[in-house]
Amino acid sequence: MSAPPAWAHELLLAPAVLALAVVHARRALGLPRALVEAGVLTLYGYALEWIAIRAFRAHDYAGAWHVAPGGVPVAVAAVWASVILCTLTLAARLGLRTAGGRAAAAALVALSLDLLMEPVAVRLGLWRWTPPGAWLGVPLGNFVGWAVIVAGWCLGVERDPCPAPLVRVAARRAVLATASIAALLLVGWAWRAGGVERAAGALTGWIAAAGVWALALFLAGRRRPAAAWPDTLAGRLGRTAGLAPEAALVILVLAFAADAVADGDGALRVVAAMAAAAVGFVSLASGRSAPIT
Repeated sequence: MSAPPAWAHELLLAPAVLALAVVHARRALGLPRALVEAGVLTLYGYALEWIAIRAFRAHDYAGAWHVAPGGVPVAVAAVWASVILCTLTLAARLGLRTAGGRAAAAALVALSLDLLMEPVAVRLGLWRWTPPGAWLGVPLGNFVGWAVIVAGWCLGVERDPCPAPLVRVAARRAVLATASIAALLLVGWAWRAGGVERAAGALTGWIAAAGVWALALFLAGRRRPAAAWPDTLAGRLGRTAGLAPEAALVILVLAFAADAVADGDGALRVVAAMAAAAVGFVSLASGRSAPIT
């Protein structure tokens, strides 16, 4: 069994999950607002990748990508937008009552997925880390960065009431993107200065990954359907009927799990099983709270 070619991730998988995220956002916010949210998030994903590559010089993208201006694949930026929109929806549907709780839950679900995506993508040659890190060749600092990127954005958008002019929304999102990327750089430089990556070993990676997946399963198990949806971006996404956000995350995790099985490495197959279980159970719990039309 062989893994699908790299172009399948770029030309099929990334557009499919972004389309699902935008379709749900359109139902919740209307088409203009949905396009603004998804568009700014895609630009955010592109900018943080471009800046991180030049600031840390720890990863770069292979030549297998067809559309990668400035060395950053547009498909990667699209996946960033999809994951953030979808995990924010799940966090609301799981009944997290505070903006901080929803931001933390969104980051937790995103990490549960990325623990699989990163090593599989490295095996497929979609990108590479220099030097390789403790988590199946991926630096642990990458996952710290993911937590900052997702949680920072989700917390920031929750500070805005949902009804707002589109120009104001776009402007505030641009400020939020700048602040989130600045936070990413500060945390990244502190991580390096502290020598945490050099001290981490494979066992540290497995313990951290197990902790993330255990917390995700705990989150799914303690689902508390919202008594009232807040009038924020998360609230509007959560209270809108439809399972497109859950479907997008399940498609992502199953696609990378299939790649892991095709790779044939036993450790990667264990990671695929754990990530699929965590993301799958959280998506199932979220779907049970989704409004029905």
